[in-house]
Amino acid sequence: MSGKTLDQDEMTIRARAKLESLIAEKRVKPMSREVLRSMGDLWPEDENIDDFINTLREWRSEKSRYTARGAK
Repeated sequence: MSGKTLDQDEMTIRARAKLESLIAEKRVKPMSREVLRSMGDLWPEDENIDDFINTLREWRSEKSRYTARGAK
């Protein structure tokens, strides 16, 4: 590369190409509807997914602050 930064479209194209290459390499197949149905409900109805995502982000943030201080 000539020192230019990639624009968002170029990054998206490269990311998609890399993903498609990995999918082919690993021979990943999409899950059928039957398999998905057999898994049942993946998230309890009485729990808010947004609360879970926010909590997970907090934990990751705390971990990164902790490891940044040199602790492992």
